[in-house]
Amino acid sequence: MTREEVITLVQDSDLNETVQTALIKRITEEGLTQDVLDALKEAFQTEIDKGFETLGIDISDTPEYKEKEAAMVKEVEAAKADFDSAMADIDQQTKTLQQETSKALDELEAEVIRE
Repeated sequence: MTREEVITLVQDSDLNETVQTALIKRITEEGLTQDVLDALKEAFQTEIDKGFETLGIDISDTPEYKEKEAAMVKEVEAAKADFDSAMADIDQQTKTLQQETSKALDELEAEVIRE
């Protein structure tokens, strides 16, 4: 779609005038950048969600939503497991370094005493 077509789409939408004005300003000033497209997507999705809410439709109860939610939870759990593993590695490395440092200091102290 061209910039003009997107502006027309925004103008013809059910978005409130403040949101329309802000989006059209961004489209005009910034062009169809990824940030602007993300803002457009978010604005339209918010409007769609409001429509569902007004109609009393809960889209979170659909199989597609539940599948995506489960996938997201799985990704978050995997990321947490990776994070926890990395933190355990860092903790172990820190303990090893502390032990090595302590041992080196003890040896240095013993050497100083011997001399």
